[in-house]
Amino acid sequence: MNQTPTHEQYQAAQVGEALWHTYPGYRWAVAITGGLVRIRNLDLSGQWGFDIPLETLKNDPLLKKVVMAGGEILERYRLARRGANADLLNELPRCITGEAKGDVNA
Repeated sequence: MNQTPTHEQYQAAQVGEALWHTYPGYRWAVAITGGLVRIRNLDLSGQWGFDIPLETLKNDPLLKKVVMAGGEILERYRLARRGANADLLNELPRCITGEAKGDVNA
């Protein structure tokens, strides 16, 4: 039983693909809920990330705001804007919950 993806699932897949293409190797989580695109990097934190209004992406066909958000997430954990490096990820200081410690203050 194959179901056709919803428009929201298609949009989330596009956002995830843009993040994966720009910053490969990371476990990006993308969800669309309540008119927001929720972006998290599960290698770092499932709690902290960015919420971008879907409305803003209508005029952003190249998803530049998404790519900028992904890059800022990496920078907040002092990771370069390039592909994932397992050694660097394993060396990050972590909370008892396993979440990486980064600059989460905006």
